[in-house]
Amino acid sequence: RFGSGVLGEGPPKPGSEGKDFAAVGRQRAAGAMPPKPGAKPGEGAAGKEGKKGKMQQKEEDGEFLFLPALQHNGRTLAHARVFSGVMAGCVAGLLKCEGLAGVFIFILVTVLHSAMIFAKMTFNVTRHFPRGRDVFLSQFSHGLMSFILFWTLSFDMVHIF
Repeated sequence: RFGSGVLGEGPPKPGSEGKDFAAVGRQRAAGAMPPKPGAKPGEGAAGKEGKKGKMQQKEEDGEFLFLPALQHNGRTLAHARVFSGVMAGCVAGLLKCEGLAGVFIFILVTVLHSAMIFAKMTFNVTRHFPRGRDVFLSQFSHGLMSFILFWTLSFDMVHIF
């Protein structure tokens, strides 16, 4: 037997005789995939509705949330919280804030940074997070230890030494 005329393809695969490859290509271009050889005859779109895999459907809106993207957004928000804590610590230390005034600086900088993230997302938080309040309240304390470290470091370097 000879191949289809394309270099490197070799002989045709068993069971490929008589198949209309152009029709399969049109189905794939249209978005319809032919059923898998081992699939049951009645299993199609209805069989896939029960399986969510890596997608999770929101109940109220009927939207799909891609879990790896949500996890990435959560990690990115955690990194932003640490960065806010470092900046707030430097500001509080340089301004010689002590006690609750320094904690107020941390809260103010973190809320301001959350508002900037909110504006960057074009005020559509539910596209990036499961709930709208997540950009303000989620992982709020992630930058607290970095804040304390940089607060004491900058305060000591500028005002004590």
